[in-house]
Amino acid sequence: MPRPAHRPSRRDEIIDAAISVFARQGYAEASVSDVAAGAEVAVTAVYYHFAGKDDLYGAAIAKVFSSIDEVVSAVRADDVPGDDTSLGGVIDAVWEWVDANPDAATLAYVHGPGVTRQAAAHREEFDALHVRRAFSYLGQPAEELPAGRRGTAMIALRTMIDFMIAIHPMRMPGGPLNVYPSGELRAAVKDVSTRLVHTI
Repeated sequence: MPRPAHRPSRRDEIIDAAISVFARQGYAEASVSDVAAGAEVAVTAVYYHFAGKDDLYGAAIAKVFSSIDEVVSAVRADDVPGDDTSLGGVIDAVWEWVDANPDAATLAYVHGPGVTRQAAAHREEFDALHVRRAFSYLGQPAEELPAGRRGTAMIALRTMIDFMIAIHPMRMPGGPLNVYPSGELRAAVKDVSTRLVHTI
């Protein structure tokens, strides 16, 4: 029997169900009814908390990115400018998060957030945050770097972050790198990422 819509826990449960439903069915195929069924609530309960499918998808993407942000924050050495030793820790932590959260990872890395404006905005915020934070590996914020080095740094750091994002769908089930040992891939990602930082 569906549970009441107004209890505070319902919203989080609906978002969790949305992550699973959108990850497994994709945005186009999933419906609000599917999410309601997954959360074991009435459809009206979903509309009590969300304006519609786009709003629900945006909330699911936002929760996934927030979860990744928390994982990264837990291992970052943000208080030590120029210390790139936490880069390997970030790669390890996100790698383990992906393995432990297959639905959330599929939503973030396979289906992607570009299907709605709201979700695309969350992705832009996520990318901008992590590019800003990546500058700490250089020991200086972007605005303090000489103009010529700033452009090089921006390209290298964005390339590194895009690379770190792109590797996950390729190593997930069905991906072209799934046949390679996970430890070997992770070591390669660390090597390439570190080389990108050190070329700046």
